Order: sequence, then structure tokens, then C-alpha cells
Amino acid sequence: MSIVSPVTRTIESKSTHRTPIQRVGFTLVELLVVIAIIGVLVGLLLPAVQAAREAARRMQCQNNMKQFGLAMHNHMAAFEAFPPGSVNYDEAGNRYKTGGWQHGQNEMGWHWLPMLFPYMEQTGMWERVNQCEDDRADDHTSNPCDHCESIDAQGNLGREQLTGFDKCPSAPSDYTQFSDSSYGLEALAKGNNYAACWGSGDMLSWEQKETRGAFGTYYVDQDKIITTVGSSTTAGDRFQNRNGMKSRDFLDGLSNTMAMSEIISGGGADDIRGVWMSPAMGATVFSAYNNPNSSEKDVLAACDEDILEDSKPRLACLEERDTAAVYAAARSHHVGGVNVLMADGAVRFVTDSVDNLNIWRPMSTAQNHEVITED
Repeated sequence: MSIVSPVTRTIESKSTHRTPIQRVGFTLVELLVVIAIIGVLVGLLLPAVQAAREAARRMQCQNNMKQFGLAMHNHMAAFEAFPPGSVNYDEAGNRYKTGGWQHGQNEMGWHWLPMLFPYMEQTGMWERVNQCEDDRADDHTSNPCDHCESIDAQGNLGREQLTGFDKCPSAPSDYTQFSDSSYGLEALAKGNNYAACWGSGDMLSWEQKETRGAFGTYYVDQDKIITTVGSSTTAGDRFQNRNGMKSRDFLDGLSNTMAMSEIISGGGADDIRGVWMSPAMGATVFSAYNNPNSSEKDVLAACDEDILEDSKPRLACLEERDTAAVYAAARSHHVGGVNVLMADGAVRFVTDSVDNLNIWRPMSTAQNHEVITED
């Protein structure tokens, strides 16, 4: 008979006792709950990310406008004036028209945007502008939108988009070319998103101090442009840099007057909105007659009337070529309003619901002695 000591029994007892195995993992229900929580968090995060991206794009758009403001003031330092909105020495009845020679506008100079090229680090484009101007020096019956675009040897100035300084990052790319032979203009690039303020009226806003904006047409008699010696006729200065608005002309003050705002390039090939080469309403010019992003239709000299009224963004329009009564509202792809550049170089964001009579129109005029009654 063997004797088992208590110590041995304890060892055997311990050796025969097994600890249950702990299995680590998720049940299907737990996994589904985690997935649902992650989905909710992503759903909450995406709008915030999109909002942050749009805020960054809006800030970049404002920076673009500040560069335009700096360029305008550098132009003023050089010539004691902003550039003219456009130069026209055609027949008096054509002083507000912006079509091509086939439409009867064949004695026109340049407009504000190309005149700012030297101050926007666009020396190459400025050289091309001057090459075209030299080419048409002996031809006083021409139009830069027609003439420059047609010259292959000089790169068909106007057919290609600018390098990006004239585009709002929030706006979709527009690679359409404007082409409307009935309006006398063909193959002009679209995509521009910044326009000069023409005031609170139509294309003749600049003729009345009540509606005159920071920019307008400098209409000059042909005798001051055209020189005739014997049988030879040439055209002189078609830039007229010194004949834009001077600082002393802003009777309402530079800080109280809009210089620029945003526009939308859109519509089909027969819609002129966004054409950087043209001084047309909706191309490089806007009016504060209607509010930003107005539901009212733009009235344009070249318009895609097939756009539906409920289109987003609101681009429905009417075409009018026989009178000066054309209007293009400031428009943007920002939510709730547009960026505007004041004549002193400051940039503000103005909401779509701004008071039209007490704020928006007074901001657009330079000499009407209006007082802005609200912030």
C-alpha cells in the first residue's frame, strides 16, 4: 500500500484543473453596431469637410479679387486713373454696343481686363495685345475681338482661356467657345468669373451720375483717334489709359464704391457670359440693377434663351441687341452671395438678400452721393 503525501495530492489536483480558454472577438450584432456608428460619424463629417473646402475656395476667390484691386491701383499709380471700362470711337449710336464688325461695331479699342495684364504678371499676354495693336495700327476700322482672334501668326488672341487668375475656384470649368456670326464674333474663350461694375443701370449707366459706376465706356470722337495724312489714315491710342475714373472722381469715396464682383460663365456657344476678350454685359461687365444671384433673367446682347428658368445656377436670360437696356447680375457658385471688390481694394461678401435700393445700388455708384443706411 502506497502512501501519497498531501503535497503530492495538491500537485495532482492542480495539474488536473484546467482554466477555461478565453476567446476574444465581436459578435455579428456588435460588428453591425460599430459599422452603423462609423457610418453616422462619416455622414456628419462629410458636410463639415465640404464646408471647409468651400470656405477655402471662397478665400482663394477673395485673394484673386485682391490681386485685381492691387493691379487697378498700380494702374492708377502709373496713369493717375483706373483703366477705362472700354474704349469706343465708333458712330455715336454704337457707343454701347460690343459686337463685331459683321454686326456693325468696327471702331473699338480695348477694355479694362487686357489693360491690367502688365500688373497681373501677364507680360506674355500683354506682349500679344501690343503685337495685335501694332498689326492693326493702319486699320482704324477694326475691333480687337475680331481682329486679334483671326491672326494665326500671333496665336489667335482670345481663343484660349487665361491662366486662371480670372477664375473663381468654386466655379465649374467652362471650356465652351463663344461663336455667334450674327453678332460678328467667333471662337472666343469663355470661363471668366470676374466683372467690372458698370453702375446701377444698363450699358449707358456711365452717361448719368445717378447710375455711373467705377467703370464705363470712354466714348471718344473719331477725330481724336484717327489721323489722316494725304491718302493714309491711321488710328492712334486705343487704350486711353488716362481716361478711366480718377480717385477724385469717386465722389462717394473709394471705400464706398464697388469696382468688381463675380459673374458666372454659362450657357451654350451663343451665350456671351464669361468671354474675357469682350467688354459685353455679362462677359467682363455687370450691373447692380438686380440683386446678386437674382431670380430675374439677365438681359444680354448674346444669350442662350433655351436655358430653363428654374436652372441652377440661375442662368435664364433674354436677348436684346437693338437698345442699351441690357443687364447682367453679379452671380457666383458660393452659397448665399457673392464676393465684391471695393474701389479701395477691400473685398467683402455680400448676401443675395441685400437691400437693393438702400445698399446694393448705392454701393455700385460712384457719384450719386448716396448714403448706405445699413451694414
